[in-house]
Amino acid sequence: MALKILKMGFLFTFGFGFLILINLLPVANADTNDADRYAPPPNKANIPVCQKKALLLHPGAIKGLRLLHQEGAFLFQIRITAKDGLEKIVLCDGETGNIIRAEADR
Repeated sequence: MALKILKMGFLFTFGFGFLILINLLPVANADTNDADRYAPPPNKANIPVCQKKALLLHPGAIKGLRLLHQEGAFLFQIRITAKDGLEKIVLCDGETGNIIRAEADR
């Protein structure tokens, strides 16, 4: 009986020590480039810029935002409900944040 208790104590101590050892070892393949870790990807970084420019062009409320991929470039399609009730669609370049085209009223 005493031998069983001794074995159980050894297993518990060994297991606990092993867990501590594993937690203290450095991770070999960790990505250490965390300078701007929480920044959106470059194709989405200009969303606020595009929204502000679109609202300056057509004052109102943003009804929707869609990410479009055309010929290797990312565009934002911003749907705005203007103050006069008409819906305006503005296309903005995702890389530069410049307005490309403001489509007709609907």
